[in-house]
Amino acid sequence: MAVKPPGSMPWRKSRFQRKGYPPEIFQDAKFREKKYLCSHCHQVLDQPRSGPCGHRYCRLCLEDRIDRMRPTAECYWKDCQAVLKPAELVDEKDLAIELEKQTVKCDSGPCEWSGSLRDYVKHEEECQYGYSCCPFGCDVKTPRPRISRHYKQHALLHQDLQTPEQQTGVIDQLKTEVEKVQHDVDAMQHAEQLKSVAPKGELDAIRQHSTQSVLELKHEMSAAMEENNAVLTQNLKKTATRDEVAAVRKEATRVSKSVLEAKHGAAAAMERSNKALAQVEALKRDIPSTDITTVLAKLTEISSSVAALTASQQAITAQQDKTQQQLGVLSQRLEKGEQDTTAACERIVEMQNQTNTTIRQLQEQSATSTTSIGQLLEQSATSTTNIGQLLEHQQDTSDKLSRVSAAVTTIQQAQSGMRSDLEGKIGEVKSAVTAVPATVEGIVRKVAKQNHYMSIHNNHTSFGSKGNGRVQFEYPRGITISKDGKVFIADRDNHWVKVTTLDGTYIRDIGKQGSGNTEFNTPTDVAVDDDGDLVVVDRDNKRLQVLHQDGSYVKTIGHGTVGRSYGVAALSLPQHGICYAVTENSDYCVKVFEKGGRQLNKFGTKGSGPGQFKSPRGIISSNGRLLVVDYRNHRIQVFTTDGNFITMFGSEGESDGQFKSPQHITEDRHGHVLVTDSNNERVQVFTSDTFSHVATFGSRSCLSGSRGIAVSPSGTVYVSNWNKHCITMF
Repeated sequence: MAVKPPGSMPWRKSRFQRKGYPPEIFQDAKFREKKYLCSHCHQVLDQPRSGPCGHRYCRLCLEDRIDRMRPTAECYWKDCQAVLKPAELVDEKDLAIELEKQTVKCDSGPCEWSGSLRDYVKHEEECQYGYSCCPFGCDVKTPRPRISRHYKQHALLHQDLQTPEQQTGVIDQLKTEVEKVQHDVDAMQHAEQLKSVAPKGELDAIRQHSTQSVLELKHEMSAAMEENNAVLTQNLKKTATRDEVAAVRKEATRVSKSVLEAKHGAAAAMERSNKALAQVEALKRDIPSTDITTVLAKLTEISSSVAALTASQQAITAQQDKTQQQLGVLSQRLEKGEQDTTAACERIVEMQNQTNTTIRQLQEQSATSTTSIGQLLEQSATSTTNIGQLLEHQQDTSDKLSRVSAAVTTIQQAQSGMRSDLEGKIGEVKSAVTAVPATVEGIVRKVAKQNHYMSIHNNHTSFGSKGNGRVQFEYPRGITISKDGKVFIADRDNHWVKVTTLDGTYIRDIGKQGSGNTEFNTPTDVAVDDDGDLVVVDRDNKRLQVLHQDGSYVKTIGHGTVGRSYGVAALSLPQHGICYAVTENSDYCVKVFEKGGRQLNKFGTKGSGPGQFKSPRGIISSNGRLLVVDYRNHRIQVFTTDGNFITMFGSEGESDGQFKSPQHITEDRHGHVLVTDSNNERVQVFTSDTFSHVATFGSRSCLSGSRGIAVSPSGTVYVSNWNKHCITMF
């Protein structure tokens, strides 16, 4: 049985051999197009796989890239910054099946073989016209008829030499083969010497052997010597000294003891596990026939409801406590106001009594003065001086009466003002008491909306499948919804924008592949402006296209000024009207354009600080701000429309409020911000004012590489399911 090196296709392991298939062996010329070629070796794809960015590779090219640049391997494409992680790679099974069925021809010299690509793999092993490079790194090219023997020699080096005994056995076996080859060479040399001294009869006996066989044997022995020299050279690199062998033996003894201890520990753990399983089985027998899974799901749902109700009750209780405190303060103020009013009234009454007493006294004095004046007039007509003094005293009394009347009027006005203040305070208390039910109702509505997102993952459906049909997609990305209820989806690899109803019913496709008007090359996002027009990110054509919703052309923006982009947002600025903000992955920035095409602003640089980006993706306009998804910094950044940094939220992780490679962002009509958390395969919901975490929904069972997101007026959430080629609705 022939010995083969590791791997399903061993001859493709060598660094001298191609990892894909030469395009010229295919009879169909379409397989020389870029979509069938590896992004690294530029050969036709062998066992094709694609990264999160969608670029395709041969399996071995991709594995080599990851092994050499672990753990931060990046895509080969010049402007692509996607990180290649084994968990995110996708097998292109449909493309592999299509390639295996294609008719190809042999590319080895005069060989006239042709057949399917599946049979070509076997033919490469058997073709008599070609050479194979050694896959074990000895730099020797060997004719394919001799490759099995070459593999057999190298197989000795690639055994798992875990113990010194195995190493010694391999070395002895190699020495034996070398001695055998050397013995054959010595025999041939001795035969050559006999030709000059042997009798005629012996020479005739030697001539009975085929001269061709001797030449073949000599050629074979020379090739064997060359191969064995290469094998020995490789072996010398791996052979340890005696001291190293002793160290290996010592380490093997220690490992054996550790393995023995681990076996004892595993036996004890297995015994405990069996006891636990027995207890679980006993519990299962005690549980009625009701479906345990259903019970657990119900318990989880009840726990979630209880937690939500508890949080709502706590919020309402806190609001009631706050209202009671306000009522207490107002009551104290009201009580104090009543006390002040009572004291003022008492002072007014006291002043009125004093005024009345003064008036009576003045009246008595006036009467006395009048009598005295009469008497004086009768007694002395000549006492003019005394009469004048009395008149002056009377005038002074009249002035005092006027001042008292004015004081009474002032006191009455002060009393009226205090009554008005008291009535105002009573009105404030009544308004506060009246506002309590409305506040509580608002809290209940807010809690109900949050509970909607907390329970939304229990109800989801999808529409669409892989392909280029009416309701089929090839890696859907950005999504937006118009005011009249149409869903617009950027269908990346089909190079068009698909239009559906809210329930997924097909309406039309807008555009096709190309670089002209209403033609696209890898569209990544779409938005609707205040005029109702569509703006589409035409990524690989490096531009924005503005279209009417029926697909008719309006304008092209950014020829030569828009790089490779992933997100766009429509906004209105007071001085400029409708504008478009687009994220540029190649320049690590955000650019803002007028609808007329003029660039207004550019902000952002490469980095991890505030206002810096590592691959900006989705973007939205919200309450006079721009919210930008910072994909490789695992966060969301918030700016003014002028590009001034405000704040940011999120970090790398799997907890609530943390992200792993977020992609796109949107906002619902209740003021919540929703973000697709791509590598965590979920959607997270935040408030739009403080960016506090509200809820998380979605899971790996229903999402695979989530990208675009949009929310309908009724609250339905639409997510583009990248790897499943569909749209999932929650």
